Amino acid sequence: MKNLLLALCLALGFSLAQAAPELSAEQAQRDLRILKRAFVDLHPGLYRYVTPTQIEAGFAAAQAEVANGASRTQLYLLATRLAAAVRCGHTWTNPSNQPPAMQALLGRQTLPLVLRFVEGRIRVLASATPTVPAGSELVAIEGLTPAEIASALLPYLRADGSSDGKRLIQLDDDANGGAMQRIFPLLFPPAADGWRLRLADGREVRAPALTAAEREQALRVAGWREPDPGWRLRIESGVAVLTLPTFSFWDRKFDGAAFLDRTFAELAERRIARLVIDLRDNEGGDDALGRALLSHLITQPFTQPGSRRESAYERVPYVLARYLDTWDFGFFDRTGQVTKTSGRNWAMADSPPNIVEPAARPFKGRVIALVGPNNSSAGYLLARDLKASGAATLLGQPTGGNLRGLNGGQLAWITLPASGVAVDIPLVANFAPGEPPDAGVRPDVVVRPRWADVAAGVDAELAAAMRLLGGY
Repeated sequence: MKNLLLALCLALGFSLAQAAPELSAEQAQRDLRILKRAFVDLHPGLYRYVTPTQIEAGFAAAQAEVANGASRTQLYLLATRLAAAVRCGHTWTNPSNQPPAMQALLGRQTLPLVLRFVEGRIRVLASATPTVPAGSELVAIEGLTPAEIASALLPYLRADGSSDGKRLIQLDDDANGGAMQRIFPLLFPPAADGWRLRLADGREVRAPALTAAEREQALRVAGWREPDPGWRLRIESGVAVLTLPTFSFWDRKFDGAAFLDRTFAELAERRIARLVIDLRDNEGGDDALGRALLSHLITQPFTQPGSRRESAYERVPYVLARYLDTWDFGFFDRTGQVTKTSGRNWAMADSPPNIVEPAARPFKGRVIALVGPNNSSAGYLLARDLKASGAATLLGQPTGGNLRGLNGGQLAWITLPASGVAVDIPLVANFAPGEPPDAGVRPDVVVRPRWADVAAGVDAELAAAMRLLGGY
């Protein structure tokens, strides 16, 4: 651990030495004051998992780090670390909401590889450099082992409460991860000739840094294709596999409910009685799509639990509003909609229990749902309801999210004026009734990917589901 901390300090020092402070101490510290006030004044779940003293200490340490000025890289890393310390899956430096200059910074230097962490080891799924063939195992990057890399990045990764599986899966290069391309290059920037890698075959090689656009193009030329984000159905050996990688379709036209109607009509017509629903990549989006799916799987009405809802404010302070953006500015004024509690928050109307009615012709066969740590928002809610209703057997790894409730539903992002760093802040906290544990949903059947399976191209979780259903 001592060597890891030394390496981390050296990496940070190297990155800052290469970039003269772009922000004065006054500018950097003002950005941090604005971020702190935004957390305290806007985030209703700020103290769900951490104390005010811990938040104060985190910001005090950050202020000390910029006492001599800072680069935008340093502010991004500090904001990312402070957001992750809230232990909320919706509080983070979301790359999609960064302004163009910050997106350019994040895409300036990336590893020319597609990486996956499995059983504490790093496998190269695809490569844009001939020095590291696809299928290679990396045993060190810049002298850091996979365990040391994970430890160094963990404080920058988002998740709800104790859902560390959600944090660690962000090390993988997929739609919900990418920390090795977004955070690692900032913490451990490459030398002029690239990063120093050590492979399992004993070779030490250099991997050149590419911009995000260069990396994407080079990987495409090498034959790599991003996994299909679309919904799809295939039927094999009498078993249907319904893959639902996302519930987020805000920017494109897609009628998920109609797709599900057609899918279950086809299954009935073809008399398919065994179904696997692959939700492993589904972080969330529109939770109404989860309810639509659930309606096709239950034969009796199912009551989703209600929750207590709270806001941190009645009206957003003007001093913050000018730095905020969202999709509905009605979120910023709750006059007449909230009541002050005895604590720091304002009570909103409770979210009442919701009854999901079964579809006219519900699916009556056997259902296995593949779940995992990516399920952390609406994907988590569906996993929770599938297990509680008994509509499916859950197989895979514990989900992200948290049984205590999520912060989300309404969200804004604040862009700090000097650095241009944007931070997502949820505006509603949902508190589950009772005293649930600080955990995600545990599957009925736990199956974890193994190195040997990944190396052989075997999807261990899907294979286990097919075996349980008698598919093969």
